[in-house]
Parts: sequence; C-alpha cells; structure tokens
Amino acid sequence: MFHKQQGFSLIEVLVVLSLFTILLTLTLPISYSLLEKKTEEKVLEMFQYDILFLQNQSIANGREDYLRMVFSKNGYTLTDTNKELLTRMLPKGWEIDTRTLNYISFKHGGTTRYSGTIEIISPNNRYTLTFPIGKGRGYIEKR
Repeated sequence: MFHKQQGFSLIEVLVVLSLFTILLTLTLPISYSLLEKKTEEKVLEMFQYDILFLQNQSIANGREDYLRMVFSKNGYTLTDTNKELLTRMLPKGWEIDTRTLNYISFKHGGTTRYSGTIEIISPNNRYTLTFPIGKGRGYIEKR
C-alpha cells in the first residue's frame, strides 16, 4: 500500500545549502582581493603605456612640440601645445601626490625634460614613480 517516495528530506537539503553557503562566504573575500589586485595592475600598466605613448609621440614629431602629461589629484591629462589629447581618471579611492613633478614631458630625443618623483596612492598600496635625469622613462617602486 505504501509507496516509497523518491526525493530529499528537509535535513538533507538544509545540510547541502549550509555547505554551499559556507563555501561562498570563503571564496567571496578572495575574489574581492583578487579584483583589487588586478585593478592596481591594470591602472599602473595603463599609466606606463600612456608614458610610452607620450615618449613615442615626442620622438616621432621630431620638432619641439610640447607634449606633456599633467597630473591632478584624481588623474592625468596628455596635452599638446594647444589641445588635450587624452584624459584619464583614476578609480575611486586612488589619488596622485605630485611630490616634485607636476608634469612629465620628453625631449625630441626621447629623454625626460625634468626629473622628479610622484606618488600614486591606491586603497591598499603606495607606488613611487621616479623619473631620473637623462633617462628615457622612469620606474615604479611599490612601498
């Protein structure tokens, strides 16, 4: 008379759901920190590409166009003598501290016009960018 029904009991479903919830709580902070790390890498990579672009444009023009990267607290702008070429804003929580360098520019030979340092501050780290005299580009140090 009685037929055995196929299915899961309430206890079995609750155990599986609780295990799934525990696994999710453990992986979400890892994913969030990984996302922050990748954001830092991409912002710094884009910054380096923009500096390389600026340097290449200065070399390619061959004349003394005054190409430069001007810094603000929240980002930077690539400008020509009479127009803006590109503006990039940093992600929320990031800022630029112009220590001894308000802008970067290159001579037509590809070397920097002025030496100095700036600091890029992310929510988790600080990066010091140093542009030495007579060098083609600067370098980034994580603090």
